[in-house]
Amino acid sequence: MAARRRTRIWVAGVLGLAVAGAIAVGLAQRGHRPRVARPLVVIDENSPLATLAPALREGDGRALAVLQHRLSTKTETPPAAISEAEAEAWLETLAGLRAGFLRFGGYGRATALGVAGKVFERLAVDPAPTDWIKTLQPAHDVLTAGLADTDLDVRVSALMEVGRLWSWIPGTTPDAHEQEKLDAWKEGLVGPVTRRLSDREPKSRAAAVACLGLLPVNASAMAAIPYLEDKESGAVRQQVLVSFAHRNALLTEDAIARHLYDPEPNIPETAETVLKIRGLTREQISLARLINHPKPGMRASVIPLLKNRTDVDPVVWLIQLSRDNDESVRTAAAEALNSQGTSEARARLVEIVREDQSASVRAVAAKLLGLDLSATAALPPLPGSPSLNPKAN
Repeated sequence: MAARRRTRIWVAGVLGLAVAGAIAVGLAQRGHRPRVARPLVVIDENSPLATLAPALREGDGRALAVLQHRLSTKTETPPAAISEAEAEAWLETLAGLRAGFLRFGGYGRATALGVAGKVFERLAVDPAPTDWIKTLQPAHDVLTAGLADTDLDVRVSALMEVGRLWSWIPGTTPDAHEQEKLDAWKEGLVGPVTRRLSDREPKSRAAAVACLGLLPVNASAMAAIPYLEDKESGAVRQQVLVSFAHRNALLTEDAIARHLYDPEPNIPETAETVLKIRGLTREQISLARLINHPKPGMRASVIPLLKNRTDVDPVVWLIQLSRDNDESVRTAAAEALNSQGTSEARARLVEIVREDQSASVRAVAAKLLGLDLSATAALPPLPGSPSLNPKAN
């Protein structure tokens, strides 16, 4: 009996092996092979890029940490240029960051963006490898993925890195074709950055403003200027003041002065500081305070003080007051404009007759011009609008 039982067990074992063998054969016939355990890859501070790059593709946090530490460690000597021999390995590393980006957690994705920025710092060291242009595409993919990330901190990190890259140039003189590709690469980041201005989170909007403030192309950077009037966040308004303090062509003094009474703490002080940076004197800033005072009577009180000044252009300030919300201030500004005798002042009076919502203000301007309101259709065409930028002479 015992012998027969052992025989049955042995037969069952053989049948089990046969079934397993049949399954293996069937899988092999259908193109499947039994999974083979991969050899364990040891990643440490001494791991070469050839080891780190494939690990990054798999979203390996250890590889990312090693690379981040390697690129961020400060030494007494400047970072060495990437040699021709190293160029391919660094390109594979950026490609690994791109492929593995979404496999990392939020902190890892933010770290990956910083690592990409550090690689470009190395590429800026002279001499850059001849194939530096090949790094643009994987870097673009990583940065745009970061700018569109659902994680707020990742988007902010991406905006910070792009801001640093607006003025980036390689450690070599690009030829005409390379320069064209580099310019197009930067232009391709403008749209994704500008879209972050509409984010719900103020931190992201402020970061987008700061990023655009570093963009040297005025036509693109000016998209941030309207956020000086961001009604939901004082932090965003303040960022516009700080980031565009030196960009007179985009942020005018009258726009800055309107925030001398901003309800958010610290913004009035920031606005005053920026006006000082722009060269306005203490007295001129005091005039700006009166012009932007919350009380109409205080705004009107500055008009007699402006008419005969030579340290500022009174017409510019009077034109601003002629657009005041209060009817009495607009009327007083119109009368003061008439005494200036300039083409800009007359053009503004004509504009008032045509467009002011108040019949009494229109009547005052028409009388000053010697016009009959019933014949306004015969008014001359309006000349170009003058600048509203208050300036010291």
